[in-house]
Amino acid sequence: MKVLQIGSQSWAESLEQLPEDLDWYWTPTQEISDFIEVLTETERAKLPVPEEDKPQPKLRLRFDVILITEGLAEKDLEPLVNMVEPYGLYVDKGIELEAGEPYGMFRRKILRKLDVEGDSKAKMDFLQLTHFESQYGAKLKLPDIDINQDFQGDVFYDGHVAVHLKGDFGQDFRPLLTFRYNLGTFPVALEIWLEHFKVSGNPEIQLELTPMQKGSLYRFMEPTVLTEEQLKEPYVLPRNEEIGFYTVSVWAKGQGELGFGPLHWRYSRIGMGRFVLGGKRYSDEKKQEFIYYFNPGDMKPPMNVYFSGFRPAEGFEGYGIMKSLERPFMLIGDPRLEGGGFYIGSPELEAKVVEVIQESLDYLGFDKSDLILSGLSMGTFGALYYAADFDPYAVVIGKPFTNVGDTVAAMKLKRPDEFETSADVLRNVTGGTDEESIQQLNQRFWDKFNQSSFDQTTFAIAYMENDDYDGQATSRLIEALSDKKAHIYAKGYEGRHNDNSRAINKWFKRQYVQLLEDGYGRKDG
Repeated sequence: MKVLQIGSQSWAESLEQLPEDLDWYWTPTQEISDFIEVLTETERAKLPVPEEDKPQPKLRLRFDVILITEGLAEKDLEPLVNMVEPYGLYVDKGIELEAGEPYGMFRRKILRKLDVEGDSKAKMDFLQLTHFESQYGAKLKLPDIDINQDFQGDVFYDGHVAVHLKGDFGQDFRPLLTFRYNLGTFPVALEIWLEHFKVSGNPEIQLELTPMQKGSLYRFMEPTVLTEEQLKEPYVLPRNEEIGFYTVSVWAKGQGELGFGPLHWRYSRIGMGRFVLGGKRYSDEKKQEFIYYFNPGDMKPPMNVYFSGFRPAEGFEGYGIMKSLERPFMLIGDPRLEGGGFYIGSPELEAKVVEVIQESLDYLGFDKSDLILSGLSMGTFGALYYAADFDPYAVVIGKPFTNVGDTVAAMKLKRPDEFETSADVLRNVTGGTDEESIQQLNQRFWDKFNQSSFDQTTFAIAYMENDDYDGQATSRLIEALSDKKAHIYAKGYEGRHNDNSRAINKWFKRQYVQLLEDGYGRKDG
């Protein structure tokens, strides 16, 4: 981890020895330019000698964190603008800064306050704990739930969406269910999130996390009990080297009906972002959620939104390709069900997706005509579905979905025991599995998509000619857009849905580069 501190005195001087994985750099404000010059020469000297007739390797000076610990003006930081990513620029608590232009470095890098109590060592430790490279999340799933045998009420499973329990849970809290597999521990803090909701009556729940001492098979430690109030937001389990794993159980009391989805667990950045630095989330009344990350880039149009495809491991997808475009972008992910819920759900969840995209446009000062929505496979549904809310400059999609209901209907004959998540999407959206529910899910897309005229929108579509998921999606889109003024171009590739992802991905990047050149004169994408 590389940290640059800008201040009157280096925090590293207060330590006898820095951790092995921490590179701490320091410069006073008035010496920033000299510091960069010296550092550039030092780092350039480390580059390998190029072979004959080959160019010198490119030097990239980057810091994971730039920390301001004394008052300064925004213009003083301009030499460092390309040396830190958004959300990596911090100002220490209590330090006053002088802002400059409206779209300067503070806004481009989303300056944040390091609001951590304690001395400089405590703050350095916090930065190390939260600024790790990887992202990861997974689930304790519904099939791995064991119901208390003493519960005498009704139990039924709504596919992999939720398990419902209805009856008398008792006057006092008592065990209701437990997850068969334990929750492991890692060198970072963990964030846990239980999908749960109340259907009827007055039941109450608690989540109990019982730690097992590391290296022991039977020595339990004091449990952590979380109330319903505490379960309204993800709960952070701090790193504890004495704990090997946690057993996870739900306790309940009262009467009525409860619903439970999976328990999500993720690497936690302890308030610095969900999954990645600056990542955020939203959850509805059923505790179903989506995640999103906004990067202002160079703050020049367009703003590019990427909806993640099917992803069993929870986290963001598409950072590399969106970052390479060097324009503002947003990543949106769907951690519901097995690998995503196709970005459709409750009215409040869908309204929030529209809201976060609009907020990012407002932050940049862009109009909706400076927006590109995109996605691959499951992500195409999100890009198309929310395009109706914006009439964007373009929609770029590969292996599209429109009629997810048809995907479910074809599962028995075309894909037995494959992509059963589509059936869970059907249950989650409609509550049923019959023919009427299938058509209702299909129509859900078209009712939304047909609301817009797409007068100035370009649709770039790549599809698989033998797609076994939603094989008619492209032809349906072309038919639906034929009476509108939208621009459409499509490219077909031989094979089934998952047969040639490499070609689709290359095509996807080329379309972005071409759209940037045609609409914004950008020739270096």
